[in-house]
Amino acid sequence: MVESGSSQKNTPAIVLHQDFTKGLGDFTIVDKDKGGFTKAIWKVETGDNAKYGAQASASEGSGGASYKAESWLVSPLIDLTNYTDANLYFDHAFAYVTSGAPKDYFSIKVSEDGGTTWKDRELPKWLVTHSYFELAQSGNISLSAFKGKKIKFAFVYTSTPEVAPTWEITNVTVSYDRQTLLPDDAGDQYKSVPGWMELPKVDNPDNYYIHTAILRFDRVRNYSFSYNKEGMVASWVAYPLYDQFAKSRVKRYDNIVPTNQAWQSDPFVKTTDVSTGGSYKWSTYAPGVVLSRGHQVPSADRLGGAMVNMQTFYTSNVTPQESKFNGGIWGNLETAVRNWSSSGNSTDSLYVVTGCIVDNTCEKVSDHNGTMVSIPKAYYKAVLRLSKGEYIGAGFYMEHEIHPDGNNKIASGNIKDYAMSLKDLEAKTGMTFFVNLPSEKASVVKAQNPKDVPFWNLK
Repeated sequence: MVESGSSQKNTPAIVLHQDFTKGLGDFTIVDKDKGGFTKAIWKVETGDNAKYGAQASASEGSGGASYKAESWLVSPLIDLTNYTDANLYFDHAFAYVTSGAPKDYFSIKVSEDGGTTWKDRELPKWLVTHSYFELAQSGNISLSAFKGKKIKFAFVYTSTPEVAPTWEITNVTVSYDRQTLLPDDAGDQYKSVPGWMELPKVDNPDNYYIHTAILRFDRVRNYSFSYNKEGMVASWVAYPLYDQFAKSRVKRYDNIVPTNQAWQSDPFVKTTDVSTGGSYKWSTYAPGVVLSRGHQVPSADRLGGAMVNMQTFYTSNVTPQESKFNGGIWGNLETAVRNWSSSGNSTDSLYVVTGCIVDNTCEKVSDHNGTMVSIPKAYYKAVLRLSKGEYIGAGFYMEHEIHPDGNNKIASGNIKDYAMSLKDLEAKTGMTFFVNLPSEKASVVKAQNPKDVPFWNLK
């Protein structure tokens, strides 16, 4: 994904591009030190494993020995004679960085004298230290210091007898354009609504958005949402949930970067600022009420990958939620949903809609830019389970009223007390859930009382 860069005279935008899933091209391997490792450190596989691109490792594999090694993957000569600027960027993944940081083992060097001397180029973006093969973009690595010259660059892999990680690079580009929007989120506002099973009826496509992400080398839909621009919250979010999304492989994004950096404005809509100084500014209308940043797509539902988890920290996915509710009954419901989604419970996929009730009578709280944000009057979840071709459904609706006089109505207790059929939830919310479920199945599934369905275990 590129955006227009500075103009160059009589030069193509792409100086070099190599898709390593199709081979090394004119790149060469230079082993500086194999340390007794007998296999190839850099390799490109064929067949189903070709998608991993150029792979470097100095380990004998699971439970095997690690070796102290250094090996370079060196580019062909790149002519920047007529360029006033250029950028290097690539897609990569890694694993087994069990000690230290990725930069201790993976680096970039550039030579302007044919490979005699080399200069380090700092990479601006890395994944989580303990990430496990999560594909991401490197970010722009400026080559402006080498404008007008002929250069080579090298991907430098190093390892130790204690730590021999794996590094995978799928493709690499040198261009005078710059890569945009990191991490790579191909989502956008959609006028044509997809036919995904989790989606409710979309009444206003102008307010409908999709976030996509890379998860385990595949482009996936992360979640969709309908944004209430007056209330400054998402009216609902909808997403699929199964092991690949929820099985813990990475840390929460706010455990990776400082909290004031984790929360980000959504790139597609103007959202609130709850990134610094706590959650929301406290308003005098409800003294003693603590309002948390309440995820609608829970972070814990997206611990399968760094990018899908990061996107749950967009402020389009957050609402002002009373802290005991957030950490109590609502959190219990979120945990139950994850358990229901597990393949260990014979679930193929769980489809989830989480929403909140906001209108012009809602109390409001200020974000850190002074924008007034609606405090939802209620929250709900609609859940559809697919197992071996069969569907069952459940709905939950919980009050969340906060008043200046302290006469609050906030759900607590056991989630079974708030369970209802999808049909009853539709009546309470005015929504139509799971519109892509065939009508003959929908009429049966939506009429089910989840308290009478053993799978939900609500009795």
